[in-house]
Amino acid sequence: MSVTELPDQAVPLQHQIAGHRHEKGNLYTGMLKHIDGYVMKPVQNNQRGKTEIEFYEQVFQSSHPTLSKLKCLVPHFFGLHQFVSDTAVHYYIKMEDIAAGMLKPCIADIKIGRQTWDPHSSPEKQFTENMKYSGTKQPLAFCIPGMSIYDVASDQVLKLDKHYGRSLNSDTVRDALRLYFNSTQIVEKRLLAEILRQLNTVRVWFEEQRHFLFYATSLLLVYDADLLKERSNVLNVRIRMIDFAHVYPAHNSRDSNYLEGLCKLIQIISSIQ
Repeated sequence: MSVTELPDQAVPLQHQIAGHRHEKGNLYTGMLKHIDGYVMKPVQNNQRGKTEIEFYEQVFQSSHPTLSKLKCLVPHFFGLHQFVSDTAVHYYIKMEDIAAGMLKPCIADIKIGRQTWDPHSSPEKQFTENMKYSGTKQPLAFCIPGMSIYDVASDQVLKLDKHYGRSLNSDTVRDALRLYFNSTQIVEKRLLAEILRQLNTVRVWFEEQRHFLFYATSLLLVYDADLLKERSNVLNVRIRMIDFAHVYPAHNSRDSNYLEGLCKLIQIISSIQ
């Protein structure tokens, strides 16, 4: 791929673990990392792209107390980037790099909710979505589309994609999370405690908010395994909500679909010992 196919001073995001990528001729579809440190997410040229931009703008321009709390739970939004190629104009959402500064980032993309199709989806789309990740999504209301794990014991990086995620069920998903937390032999209790603290912050926000219904959105869990390897007293853990192409007004209702999956995730992580 020629560098001219990408915006100036931007390269493919190395730690992207799910979603479309710059590969197999699919240009302008993958996540990018700009030299200035922010991540660039391609804007879809349809209603989904418009929905995601409007969501970020609403959250970061609002002074409402509930939305002000949400600003801390999503990547910081830096506006839009325009890139003109030989054939079209492309737009990117500029956002915070959640793994910035981490030497050995461990990243998990966990999609929350049993219903991952939005209210305007066709019956065919609903059926297709319901079949994906059914081993975990149906009983637990969440699934794992991808993970990148620095394994402290072997000093190797393990990348697990959607095929691994679709092989999981309600029994094996706990082992997958133990693997992600570098806790297959010795449980990293301080790491799990901090993960749970941040997940419960998200849970409290969802129990209070009546602004949005989130479909097909994920929680991005990121921590620096280098600090585990060095047995540091400091942990670097960041959890953010991501992917907002299917966000709808809640009309003062509770997002029970999201809350169910989040609570089941917290329950399973709490049981790791």
